[in-house]
Amino acid sequence: MQESLLEEIGLTKGEIKVYLTLLKLGETTTGKIIEDAQISSGKIYEILDKLIKKGLVGFIIKEKTKHFTAASPQSILEYVQRKENELQHKKLEIEKALPSLLAIGKSAKNEYETHLYLGFKGFETAIFDALHEVTGNDTVLAVGVTGKKSKTFNLLWQRWHKERVRRKIKCRILVTELESGYHRVFQKMKYTELKHLKGITPAAMDVVGDKVLILTHGEDPSCLVIKHRDIRQSIVTFFQTMWNHAK
Repeated sequence: MQESLLEEIGLTKGEIKVYLTLLKLGETTTGKIIEDAQISSGKIYEILDKLIKKGLVGFIIKEKTKHFTAASPQSILEYVQRKENELQHKKLEIEKALPSLLAIGKSAKNEYETHLYLGFKGFETAIFDALHEVTGNDTVLAVGVTGKKSKTFNLLWQRWHKERVRRKIKCRILVTELESGYHRVFQKMKYTELKHLKGITPAAMDVVGDKVLILTHGEDPSCLVIKHRDIRQSIVTFFQTMWNHAK
């Protein structure tokens, strides 16, 4: 239990063995540490040096020989706090660098792209990445919307649409079934138009910005993301025809 916790905060197995050995033995020399911790003599000074830098081990010199001691277990909390502070600093640096990183990514993108995302997390990544690139001038088009899928996916889409509404992005939705009552969630949303088109299909299809998303919500969920001007225009035309015939 102790070992797994220490490993989770970033200590290596060797560092954990040496620290716990020193905690048990108290002040001692490397020979005793090597014997009790069963650490290679070629590794002991490297491990001790890392523990000293982390503030978890100290030493004194007696008669030209180093004697090492483990810092109080309280120092582990201080070590974790230092790591948290470092991560927060790195987070701020990344936030500052994010615009330039995104610009690099955009400049490298091809005019035509196709990506397949598998599994729930891949599905979630795909739909939110597409949404983040949409501007307020775009209108999202969604066809094949039904409540007859798992609650997990229904809640994911509600979260997605709440973010869309927060960003004041318009959306037209073609709902393919009314029995579940799922469509009522969207009827209450701003920037949202809703029509009913009878006929449930295994996959749904969205136009989000310059991308077409083809989505499946079954046991093996997937999201096929297509960026292609002509394909997008064909889907938009197809959607508009269905929209005109829907109620």
